[in-house]
Amino acid sequence: MEDEPEPEDEKKRSSKAGCQWGTREGPLCEEPIRNVKFKILDAVIVPESLHRGSGQIIPTARRVAYSAFLMATPRLMEPSLFVEVQAPAGCVSSVYTVLARRRGHVTQDAPVPGSPLYLIKAFVRAIDSFGFETDLWTHTQGQAFWLSVFHHWQIVPGDRLDKSIIIRPLEPQPATHLAREFMIKTRRCISQFRNMFNVQVTF
Repeated sequence: MEDEPEPEDEKKRSSKAGCQWGTREGPLCEEPIRNVKFKILDAVIVPESLHRGSGQIIPTARRVAYSAFLMATPRLMEPSLFVEVQAPAGCVSSVYTVLARRRGHVTQDAPVPGSPLYLIKAFVRAIDSFGFETDLWTHTQGQAFWLSVFHHWQIVPGDRLDKSIIIRPLEPQPATHLAREFMIKTRRCISQFRNMFNVQVTF
């Protein structure tokens, strides 16, 4: 008795599910993949029904998506915030110092009409914004006020797959090493988190 051939759309559904899984948890930091197009040129599926179920096709499609993605020189993206700082004219240089230390890029500074304040507009990477308020208040003796909102995604400088880069803990890294640092530290946190809940109980 011969097995009925599996419908083609079932294979397509399984392939699509594998690619979606791969793009939902990307190979670099297990974060979603953005602005990527996968084009399947050819696929050979074995005739035995035992080896062509969704349990075999989905993980294979995910691995294929990972391989294609890594071969295409992917880049890490990080969120960039639009920041507005209001400070007295005497504190503007201190605001510039704080922004420069946090990879900030000033786009505009101008006096606020009818007041002694200056308005400074800049972009700051989200990862460098932690502790920004405290730093700003310390350098301006509490005279500066700021607000921020997400603005766009920006490419992280450096090669995330360069294994010659050595990341030392608790040391600031140069800008060219940031992509590698993000990838290593994110993966380390993910594995530590998994190990916390991967407890085996025996009776």
